[in-house]
Amino acid sequence: MFSQRLDARKPGRTNRASLRIGPLAAAALGTVLLGACGSPTGQVASTADAPASTIPQPTPSEAQPAPAETSDADPSTAAQSRSDASGQAAAEPRDQVERCHTSQLSGAVGHGDSGAGQRYAELTLTNTSGEACTLYGYGGMQLLGADGQQLPTQLERTPNPGPQVVRLAPGESASSTLHWTAVPHEGESEQGPCQPEPARALVTPPDEEDPLTVRWDLGSVCGFGSIDNSAYHA
Repeated sequence: MFSQRLDARKPGRTNRASLRIGPLAAAALGTVLLGACGSPTGQVASTADAPASTIPQPTPSEAQPAPAETSDADPSTAAQSRSDASGQAAAEPRDQVERCHTSQLSGAVGHGDSGAGQRYAELTLTNTSGEACTLYGYGGMQLLGADGQQLPTQLERTPNPGPQVVRLAPGESASSTLHWTAVPHEGESEQGPCQPEPARALVTPPDEEDPLTVRWDLGSVCGFGSIDNSAYHA
């Protein structure tokens, strides 16, 4: 009877062992099946054997676009410069007026204020041509006697007024103010005229070489022909 109890317990232990072994075997079998499903050939793919992926690298011109050209100049400054340049071109006269040549002028000497031995006159040049011209600065003059001989003449430039550009349209005039003394200087005659009396004068316009002739009826020029003359003015 004792042996029957032992025999009766054996199957129970065997069944419990079978129950414990069953889940382990099932897990192992599942792993094998999963490995087989991951590789069509039944082998697990190795990352070492797989070829390295090749990614095309962009060329330098494709990698970065060429930077747009920039200018350091301020657009407003550039515009202002263009505006200034065009304004300057518009301000400049298209036709340059040439200086007056002797052939374009006529001359005359007119009486001015006189008193206390002082004499004044205006030497006037008039544009007789059909074109505008300019005078600038001082001219020249030589006193002549009735016989055409040169008489003592010394021109002294004065800055009242000084040089300035004078534009003469046809028919317009400019003058040089003359001043001299009627009082004899030491060494000059005090009985009668101090110097021979001029009849004419040769007048040379500024920057010219050829003179023109004007009538002189203003008497003698004492002080050995010393005459103060201004620049030509309007």
